[in-house]
Amino acid sequence: MRTQHLLDIKHRLYLLPLITLFVMLIMSTKALALEKISLQLDWKFQFEFAGFIMAKEKGFYQEAGLDVELLEYQAGFDTVEKVLSQENNYGIHNSSVIIHEGELQPIILLATYYQQSPLIFVTSKEIKTPKDLIGKTIMGTKDELKYSSLALMLDHFFITKNNSKLIEHSFNIEDFINHEVDAMSAFRTNQLFELDKQNIEYNIIDPADYGFLMSAVNLFTSQTEALQHPERTRKFIDASNRGWTYALKHPRETIATIYKKYSQKKSIDALAYEVAVTKKMMLLDFFEIGAINTDLSLRTVKQLHHSGLLPATQELGTFLFDDLLLTYNHNVIFNEKQQLYLQNKKFINLCVDPDWMPFESIQNGKHVGIAADIISSLAKQLPIPIHLIPTQSWQESIKKAKNRQCDIFSMASHTPERSLYMDFTTSYTTFPVVMATTTDKFFISDIADIKDKKIGVVKGYSVEESLRKAVPGINIIEVKSINDGLQQVENGQLFGYIDNLMTIATAIQKDFTGSLKISSRLEDDINLSIATRNDEPLLQEVFQKLIYNIDPEFKQSTFNKWVPIKQEVSFDYSLMWKIIIGICLLSLAFIYHYHQLRRLNQRLKKLSVTDKLTGLYNRVKMDDVLIEQKAEVDRYSVNASIILLDIDFFKRVNDTYGHAMGDAVLVEFASVLQKNVRSTDYVGRWGGEEFIIVCPHIDVEEGKNLAEKLLAKIREHSYKHIGKMTASAGVSNFLPSITIKEALYNVDQALYQSKQADRDKVSVKKGMDLTP
Repeated sequence: MRTQHLLDIKHRLYLLPLITLFVMLIMSTKALALEKISLQLDWKFQFEFAGFIMAKEKGFYQEAGLDVELLEYQAGFDTVEKVLSQENNYGIHNSSVIIHEGELQPIILLATYYQQSPLIFVTSKEIKTPKDLIGKTIMGTKDELKYSSLALMLDHFFITKNNSKLIEHSFNIEDFINHEVDAMSAFRTNQLFELDKQNIEYNIIDPADYGFLMSAVNLFTSQTEALQHPERTRKFIDASNRGWTYALKHPRETIATIYKKYSQKKSIDALAYEVAVTKKMMLLDFFEIGAINTDLSLRTVKQLHHSGLLPATQELGTFLFDDLLLTYNHNVIFNEKQQLYLQNKKFINLCVDPDWMPFESIQNGKHVGIAADIISSLAKQLPIPIHLIPTQSWQESIKKAKNRQCDIFSMASHTPERSLYMDFTTSYTTFPVVMATTTDKFFISDIADIKDKKIGVVKGYSVEESLRKAVPGINIIEVKSINDGLQQVENGQLFGYIDNLMTIATAIQKDFTGSLKISSRLEDDINLSIATRNDEPLLQEVFQKLIYNIDPEFKQSTFNKWVPIKQEVSFDYSLMWKIIIGICLLSLAFIYHYHQLRRLNQRLKKLSVTDKLTGLYNRVKMDDVLIEQKAEVDRYSVNASIILLDIDFFKRVNDTYGHAMGDAVLVEFASVLQKNVRSTDYVGRWGGEEFIIVCPHIDVEEGKNLAEKLLAKIREHSYKHIGKMTASAGVSNFLPSITIKEALYNVDQALYQSKQADRDKVSVKKGMDLTP
């Protein structure tokens, strides 16, 4: 027995190396199966990239079949160029919109992690505004000085390598502390901690304060990578989001990983400080991890158009990953979470309105109508089937949805009451809401005028909820269906019936021709979406993607199929007179609404060119004024002057009395200017405590006299709670031989001269001559 036992041990010892070798072969084969990709970072390793680091360290990338190389930023790198040239697969950038030499760069945005950009300039204490950077040494990375919000701000204030010294970032804070540079790019999450720790005095210049609002830590790629490797890209996004979720839930572990394995340039305390600021920048109360704020990108493009940094012909186009795939492939690609959800879901229960043609109905147990055709086309793109739950009424469908027997409504509009149990996709069709009455009724311009009349609405329809809110006390009678409502109108039991235009028009044409007509159009339209049960949020994500993928031509053909145009052979003269009277009434209503709309548009136009705080013209309007005056100067050789004013030591007001008092001073200052200029002069707020005045038909000397008069009035004025204040001014003029940019540069230099000469002075710069 003992001999046999020894032989068994010996056999096991022989097998052990073989087993080990086999395991190693399996592991190496698995490693070989991983796709190698690279992510180019735009800064040094720190918590800013914690999500990507932890996705790699916790094996999330490996589980997705990816071998990801994280590349730390090196001096002179152009991250955008490296990704667009496909040297790297993916990159990180401090803006979701990237321009170069007046052109948008064709990046594809994959995810955004900092919804608010922490990118700023840290400056010496005497540098308080962007204009103060002229002639100074500015340190930043090549990317930041070329593409970011900092670059846009520098360009906006005419700060270039010709009038300032722009140098590559050394990533050494000592360069700033030792005054080797006057300003350096920094993250609020980063260098401020070290400066505060060493009690170094500094100022902050934030691009957001000057209108350049951007996100940061934007994950992007090239169109080629996105189109050729969509599944790989999707896996990379999902694994990165998992990494960020883990990093935020386990900050101590993440900090230790970064410090031990990636970089010790930042202390543990500095990394902990970065965690706190990072969470603020991510705005997690409003955005999911990785969510893209499309509105911010579109707003950035509009700002660039207004500032002239981007030609109006340059539009954003397709820049989101999902949109790109839909544009080129017309196939919906669900992410890993959505695929797993659908796999476990197995089927989707559909509830509809069984009597709401031409939109939808249930006939012989089948779903028919516009919504039925659209749902059928969407179902072909799903890996699981959609099952119809038959109901006898819309009220029954709503009851089943509340009881979670229905997963989706094929067509519904959003209401506060429905949002308690349903989520809604983007609307895929919109129709006016109208009222049907008997043909003897006149056109009704305002439903409130007949609120005491009996008005029918199908029970459970969204229009009932919105009507009760819009017209308190309205006498709504709930009916079973559209046919029930229209029959009661025809019989005189109801004054009118309210529904959407298409449904009522179809019903009248089919069953009520000659007895009923459309007598009113309500202000609000009905927006129809797919509604999904709100206890399964992934279902809404799935159908939102499907909605985006609806082919507009297919949708139009579907509407044409179910809403045919009926041609009449005979001519009805009585109908003709009714139509003429109806047209006249509609024309009167149109004229009334036109004047109302014109009045509101005029008000909106005024708001769009007015500074909200001071009531003066805003920068957008003043840009237009400058263009108009330059055209006048060029065409007719007339005079025109520019005055730029800056309140002296205004920062002390904010620091001493608070920003609310500072705002009050700005309002008073604006009032002083407005009261002491000519009626033909244009006064605007240029930014912060700076104000600009464009003076048509006066030369530079007359402009100087006006500026001196304004400074005298400013000195005399006593500001509430503050007392006396002064201002500095620069004056220049337009010349046919110089551009608007050069004219603004001249007046800015003149203002700078006044501030250097102890302030409360007027300086003039015309051409190359500076006269104090």
